[in-house]
Amino acid sequence: MLNTNTHFLLPLLIFSPLITSAPATPSNQVCGTIQPPSNFYQIYEDEQFINQTSGLGPFFPSGEFSFATEQQANNVNERDLIASFKNIACPPVGRGPYNIEFNFVPDSRYTASGNTRIDVFAINGDLPSLTFPNGEVSEYPTWGSTNRQTGSLIGTFTLPTGADVRKPRVFFINSVVCKPTINLRFSVTNDSPAAGSVNYFSGPQAGLRIRFGC
Repeated sequence: MLNTNTHFLLPLLIFSPLITSAPATPSNQVCGTIQPPSNFYQIYEDEQFINQTSGLGPFFPSGEFSFATEQQANNVNERDLIASFKNIACPPVGRGPYNIEFNFVPDSRYTASGNTRIDVFAINGDLPSLTFPNGEVSEYPTWGSTNRQTGSLIGTFTLPTGADVRKPRVFFINSVVCKPTINLRFSVTNDSPAAGSVNYFSGPQAGLRIRFGC
């Protein structure tokens, strides 16, 4: 039975420079090409963790990421999700339209509670980075640094709860202008004071994706 009421709280993982990315090689589909994200990160509004970030995968051997975002009641203690698509085949190699989609496939590991409406924002430019003591530079988006680069709202979608979690569905979020790297921010909507959380395992066959060439 699918769990739609469990409140999740992801452990805070302190980044090391040995962060790896799941392969983002597109896979051919019936219509167009599907490309999953290369990296997922979680950023924290809480002052205690505002300058830290957590990697949400990839989990081996599946290569999946945890698509996880939440907020507590009255829009506090938000935990937003950053997704980064890399090495996208823009024209003339690829062709549009370039659609941001969420392919919801029923999964017993999926959890959701309260407000499950998700706002999607563009992030301008490359993700913030951090230089580690050994000299290695790695992506390291945090709440403060990402706020300065968060751009316009490009879409909103609602992940299912109740009986709807048993129904497969593709959520169209928006079409975007192709860039070799596309970074997006996902946040539980602030149009309601209700708490909300979602956690879905996103991978090559399900979850967040860019579809192009149709």
